[in-house]
Amino acid sequence: MLTLKVLSVAALVGSVAWFIHAPDYEPAITSITALSACIATFLVGRKRSRAASMHQSVTGGAVGIQARGDVTTGNINTRTTEK
Repeated sequence: MLTLKVLSVAALVGSVAWFIHAPDYEPAITSITALSACIATFLVGRKRSRAASMHQSVTGGAVGIQARGDVTTGNINTRTTEK
């Protein structure tokens, strides 16, 4: 992930330098694209670090359900009762 961040920052610096040297629509589009790639790279890295922090421990005959949103489990009984 560090390599992608370094490359996106280098692409942004290069495209801005190109735009300063030769102001035209093509360097402007490249600069905007490199800026959006740079922002996306840093946002994805932040989201991945949050997702990795989830942990769950289940012992015995328990059932563990872990999700990031609304969950419908239905009937999750694992034991049958006989009469």
